[in-house]
Amino acid sequence: MTYAIHASRDGQSVVTIRISPDAAIDKARLLERLGWRVHITDSAGHQFGPSDFCLLLMVDRETA
Repeated sequence: MTYAIHASRDGQSVVTIRISPDAAIDKARLLERLGWRVHITDSAGHQFGPSDFCLLLMVDRETA
């Protein structure tokens, strides 16, 4: 499964792709600390905001 990290700040937006939920969460948390608004979308289209990142790990382990 792939994970897209969507980030926006000051009229800019970026999307980066990771193949593991741990890597996606690490990148998203880094961007959030740098002042970006972030969420992660999995390849099934589910969106996870920062408060839901732990759920992303649980969903990944259930589908593995």
